[in-house]
Formats: sequence, C-alpha cells, structure tokens
Amino acid sequence: MIFSRIALHGAALVLLLQASTTVPINSDHKISPLCVVSGRVVTAGEGSPLKSARVVLIPERREQTREWQVYSALSDSDGRFTIKDVSAGQYAFSARHTGYVDQRYQSHGDENGVMLSLKSGQQVNDVIFRMILASVITGRVSDEDGEPMAGIQVVALRRPNEDEMEENSWRSRREELRPVAGGQTDDRGQYRLYGLKPGEYYIRAVDEFMPPMMNLPTDEWVVRESLGSQYAPVYYPGVTQMSQSQAVPVGAGEEAQIDFTMRRTKTVEVSGRVIGADGKPTSDAYVNLDEYPPSEYSVGHGASPDEKGQFTIRGVPPGTYLVMAEERSSGSEGSGYHARQKIEVSTDNIDSVMLALGRGVKVSGRVMVAGGTVHFERLFITLMSREDESPGGWARVKKDGSFDVSDIPEGTFTFDLGGLEEGWYVKSARKGPDNILDDGLHIEKGEGGHTIQVVLSKSSAELDGSVSQDGHALIGARVHLTPDPETAYNRVRMRSSTTDQNGQFTFSGIAPGRYKVLAKSSDTQGAKPAVSDSHEVNLSEHDHKTVALTALPSQRP
Repeated sequence: MIFSRIALHGAALVLLLQASTTVPINSDHKISPLCVVSGRVVTAGEGSPLKSARVVLIPERREQTREWQVYSALSDSDGRFTIKDVSAGQYAFSARHTGYVDQRYQSHGDENGVMLSLKSGQQVNDVIFRMILASVITGRVSDEDGEPMAGIQVVALRRPNEDEMEENSWRSRREELRPVAGGQTDDRGQYRLYGLKPGEYYIRAVDEFMPPMMNLPTDEWVVRESLGSQYAPVYYPGVTQMSQSQAVPVGAGEEAQIDFTMRRTKTVEVSGRVIGADGKPTSDAYVNLDEYPPSEYSVGHGASPDEKGQFTIRGVPPGTYLVMAEERSSGSEGSGYHARQKIEVSTDNIDSVMLALGRGVKVSGRVMVAGGTVHFERLFITLMSREDESPGGWARVKKDGSFDVSDIPEGTFTFDLGGLEEGWYVKSARKGPDNILDDGLHIEKGEGGHTIQVVLSKSSAELDGSVSQDGHALIGARVHLTPDPETAYNRVRMRSSTTDQNGQFTFSGIAPGRYKVLAKSSDTQGAKPAVSDSHEVNLSEHDHKTVALTALPSQRP
C-alpha cells in the first residue's frame, strides 16, 4: 500500500536511533580517542537560532557491519548542539525539525550534502545548519457529485535528480517519479502533505483504503476488500495518465491548495485458479495483482483462493498487471513455490487466470568460504529478472552453507548475495561452467540437475582518493565505481560515495577486479555538473590504492 511503503522510511529512522552502542578498539587493543562535533542550527531566512532541532550522525557503511551506532543531540535555545563520544569514521550528518526541510551537512538547496569524516580524537566545532521552511500541499478530494471522499490515499511524487538516477543506474528500468510524502483524506475529503522541499510535485490519488490505528471501521475494511474500488487512480488535475498530469510548484514555506475530482470508471473482476505443485487445486497460497511495470507507488490487490483453488479480485481498473501466487506454507526460507502471469485488463471480466505452482526450475547450491568464518544463516540469495526487475526467486542460506531456490521461471536473472559482513565479497558464483556474476543466471524450461557454487572471500580491496577542481578540494561530489567491462549482471558491484568536507572519498570491501572511477559535482545554480576524467584501476586481493581525480570547470548550459 502507498502509505505503508512511505511510512517505512520513518520506521527505518527509529530503528537506526535504537542501534546498539559499540566500543571502538584498534588493532593494538587500545581504546581509540573519541570525537566531538558541535555547532549551531539556525533558520535560513533570518539566521535566528532554532531550538529543539535534532542533529543526527548516521554511519555511512552500516550495512557492512553489525556493530554501529547512531549519535544525536538536540539544539538549545541558542541553536547550539554538542555530540560527544563519537567514534571515528564517515557519517551522514543532518539536522531535522518539524516544519523545516531535513538539512544535510553543507547542503545548499536540493543538494545531497557532504559526508562528515572524523579521525580519531578529532573535534569539529564550526558546523552550522541553515534550515529551510518546508512546503505543504493540501486540498480536498471529491467525487463527480462534489461529495467528499474519505480514506483516499494521496501521494506526492517528484522526478529524481541526476544523482539519484545514477545511483540506480544498475537497474534496467529507473523510476520516472518517486514518492516523497503521503497521507489519507479524512471524513471531509481533506488531505495534507507536509515536510516537502521547495520544488515541483505530481499528486496521485488512489481509492485504496487503509484504516487508521484507532477506531478501526471494520465493516468498511470488509467492504473494500470484498468489492474493490469503482475509481481508478488519478493524477492532478483528475487525469489517469501521468503524461497528462500537471506539476504543482511550491516555494519555501508555501502552502498550495490542490483540489481535484475522482470519477467512477468501469472496473472488472479478475478470477482464476491456483494449482499446487501436486497438480491439484490448492488454497495454500497468496494471490497478488500488481500494476505492471512495478513502481514504488503501485497499487496492489490481493485475494486468497478457496478450497477449490479459486480466487476473485474485484474492482480492477483497466491497465497492465502482474498476477502472482506464492505458496503460503513456505515460511520465511524463500524456498516455496510461486507462479506469475501478465494480463491486460480492459472492460471485460477475466475469469481464466491459471497459476500453476511448482512448474518452474529448482536450483540448489552451496556457499563456500575461502578462509575465515561466515555465519551462513545470515545470508540470503536473491534472483531478479533483467526483463522486468520482478523477483525470480530467493532463499536463505542454511547453517551448512546450502540453499535451494524453487520454482524459478524461464529467463535470465541477476544474482546477488546479501547479508555479508564488512570486508567479505562474492569471489565467484557459477552454475556449471557459467559465470553468473558477469553473464547472469540463465534458466530454461525443463532444465534441471545444475547447482550453483558460490565462493566467499575476505580478501577484499580498498580504494580511496580525492577530487579537486581548480586546485581546490571538491566537496559533495558524487564518485562512481563501475566494473570494467560493465554488463547488465555485474552492476550489483557498482558503488557510489560522496566526497567529505575535505574532498576525499573511500570505498572498502571491493571485489578485486578492473574498475572505472569517475566523479561528478552537484548541479548547482543552473551550471552543468563538473565531471572528472574516467580513471581506470585494477584491484587485486588485499589491495589498497589511492587515486586523485580532477574535475573540469563547470559550464553554463
């Protein structure tokens, strides 16, 4: 659901702030001197001190280690803050306050900001955050008779900037719009989207009911689940196609009033049957129908088959969808059966969808370690279709290093192994003679008997360096590390980082191999980004190399 997906971002921050404390110890088993970071938080307009702003330091490479801590402090009445006892390292540094846009360290406008690098015992005391007033989009959603519509999910979407597009360049399909805020209309049909950066937004409304936490309207939930909706999702000012929608501009501190109307459209029923792996109808499955191609703001529909394996999904508007069934009793190991089918919905009911579980290919495998010890049960295998980026299968690795991925459809898939701790990388992954890290995992119907052999190593490489322009450090530049040659399947090894306050960057835990390194500045004040020459580097096991990148001067378009 739209709102629940957006809410995950807030939940993630709560989990970060609850992270466990660790004591930094160097290789000589001596406690490293801790750091202190202090400064002020003020308003961008008048420069007035801002009280009770939360200032947060989040470790940059927390996904590579299970031992990390988030540090935070609140600003006082003079806007001053002090964060003590901070471990050395690189941090995403930001300030946040209700009614203002979250501000990254040394960020100006829409820039992504700069990483803060701290050396052992360092004190940084000249930090200043200038907070920009957030924008608000509010309005009313009504039906064609002018009656208010309650429980409508409203989401603000924006086009990703160039840095965000490049971060996802490993994906064959990149999102044209991204959700940044969401809410639900009340009994007056009114909604309010707040905390927005100044800019342009597209507003999308969906009749997808999500009950509030208190005073749950149980009957309404049952009605929506059983009958579906009579309203297709719409964009402001009331059109069904994003290409016909109008962007809503808002400035700092502005509140835009955007009302629009949802109109009834003919919806249909999608029904069919789920067949189990034994060839008999089964009720042991979930059935989901999602918009195709998928996006972060897709509308989903669900149903459970009855004892005859039959399911019905009501209130489906015209469009392209992917119907997927997954075995209910597969648990959390990812080894259950699943099936999927793409359908086109027009104005007639569809009653012939057949989802046969267990008709795909089962691939087994084993993870081995080239030196060192790995907790295999923390690892998981993921296969993603290169055609439409839909899941091809996944499985958790067992304690003995073995895994089974069941019911893989025909196609070619990107292979990825998640859950690795800092310094570890996938040295090789093969299915027979095929190198699936570079060439992908090819699955043909009726194929069987092959296994995947995965080898892990801790002999990773490190690469650090600096980016300069006109003899000065270029801070906040985006540095990209790309496999050379690059294929559609090794892009999972692409890495990106942002230069810190000294114009420096670091990559660790890199799989040995050939790479290209390139840096690009942020697009500021209408100037084209400054781009460095591409630097080629060959990294061996345990390598630690340093590169110096020089960006050409920015040019006006």
